[in-house]
Amino acid sequence: MRKVSKIYRVLFALVIAVMLYSCGSDTAVNTVNETILYEEQGLVDSAVVTGCYAYTRSHFLRDTFNFSSYNMIKIEFDGLSTSDYSTISVLSNNAIITNEVLYRRDNDSVNNYHSFEVPSPGDSVWIELRLYMNPQVCGTNEFKFIRARDLKVTGIK
Repeated sequence: MRKVSKIYRVLFALVIAVMLYSCGSDTAVNTVNETILYEEQGLVDSAVVTGCYAYTRSHFLRDTFNFSSYNMIKIEFDGLSTSDYSTISVLSNNAIITNEVLYRRDNDSVNNYHSFEVPSPGDSVWIELRLYMNPQVCGTNEFKFIRARDLKVTGIK
């Protein structure tokens, strides 16, 4: 009987050891190397109209970027509009290509948190956030607005 209980204890210890060894570490390894290159908290830019006419607001980020050491860039911001027709676009400009559209959302898609990745546009790049609205329906003394908040530009290697 002692021999049987000793075998069970050895088997039990072996099962516990295998279970502990197979669990491994619970830490996740992030192999993506991201660097925040630009961040603007709060209201980035906005436009308000008090009539039924189109309005475009261009907001150039304060820095000229050199994205050549990054494979991708990620841009994030929050958008909101009360206009029945509005567009939020992100464009890049450099010495070779002007007004290259990196991202564009219309109408209902404007009222979201926007996060997107694009291939690196190179060096000496200006980034433009363009807010456009064209209210088709508006009442007397009614105002419509569009805005962007909490902008972040991240480089991904």
